[in-house]
Amino acid sequence: MDKVLLRGQLQTIKNNFALVQLGIALMAQPDALERFEASMEALGSHPEKGAIEYIKYVFDTEDLLKHATRELRSSVLRNCLKESFELVTNYGQAANQAHTVKAAPWYQFLRIVRNCLSHDMQIHFNAHDLKQLPVTWSGLTIERSMQDTWLQSKDFLSRAKALQLMDEVISYIEQSVV
Repeated sequence: MDKVLLRGQLQTIKNNFALVQLGIALMAQPDALERFEASMEALGSHPEKGAIEYIKYVFDTEDLLKHATRELRSSVLRNCLKESFELVTNYGQAANQAHTVKAAPWYQFLRIVRNCLSHDMQIHFNAHDLKQLPVTWSGLTIERSMQDTWLQSKDFLSRAKALQLMDEVISYIEQSVV
């Protein structure tokens, strides 16, 4: 993989979140249920229709739709952060740029966040983590007192901050990695 491909893959990850945001906005429109039903009808006998059609129930109440879209948004954002970290880390190793990647101001923060998101959504420090603490990025600090706490409690890593983090990863790759 080269830097151009890495940059493109990181942009695709960010685009995935933007597409989910757009989809959620469309689902919030007054005619969303009718559009959903028309889309299902257009699928005809497509083999994946049954795997999709059941989700119509989320349109039954505003609360169900809000809950479903909030969970979708959160899930995709978590996946975006994990994938970004994995791509950048793998690229750093493959391109003999691991030292440059690990020197990024967001690296240790995102590494701990990625570990949390990949497991049980709680922060659990290992011996290596404890040597790195505290880790601060953009006004957010991960410290020892957060051991065994939920990452997203108290809105620690908001959507806005997560998107900022993705942007900073992309910017760092463009400017600092060869």
